[in-house]
Amino acid sequence: MKNKILIFALIVSAFLPLAAMGDQTSDQNYINALYYRNSKLWLEAKKRTVDEIRNYSNTSIDTSSYYNQNYSYSNTDISRSSLSQAETKELTEWYLYRGAIRELSDFEFLSLVGDNDYLSKISKVEDQKSGMRLLGDITIGVGLVGMIGGAGLSASSSFVTSSALITVVGFFITAFNQSPAHYIQPDYAQQKIIEYNLNLKKELNLPVQFE
Repeated sequence: MKNKILIFALIVSAFLPLAAMGDQTSDQNYINALYYRNSKLWLEAKKRTVDEIRNYSNTSIDTSSYYNQNYSYSNTDISRSSLSQAETKELTEWYLYRGAIRELSDFEFLSLVGDNDYLSKISKVEDQKSGMRLLGDITIGVGLVGMIGGAGLSASSSFVTSSALITVVGFFITAFNQSPAHYIQPDYAQQKIIEYNLNLKKELNLPVQFE
């Protein structure tokens, strides 16, 4: 009897480390799954509709004069026409995310996927646009100072007009150098997302099908 108890105790003690190891493995898999879900990249596309309404109007004035010796006659016809066009456009907007809620810029995304050449390229473009926007803001400021100061000091109308034109130029410089919603294309981003997420699964020893 004692021998049987001893054998049973030895069997149980042999399986206890295996069970503990299994629990640790299960815990680590759970941690890896959580880390993947909080770190994976994904792209979300959203569609929205915009109603555009255009109104056109035209006024035509036609005056005819008739002269016959000492008699004159004038006739004026006024006609108005208007045209209204309505168009609904569907716009697609897309966003890059890491994990559940962290939205990424193109620059952050390229840094994560390791495409440093593309990152350097768009960074230079953005720096140029930023410099032009600064120039536009300075131009607007100079024009406004000239307009306000000229009006206050009773400067010539040509000076005030020139200042107004400078302000308009500044607005155009700033408007034409706004940053786009994205510097990268969605199909390129999707391909990089697939590659990044597959590599992340391999690092965490997760199945390829895991989501």
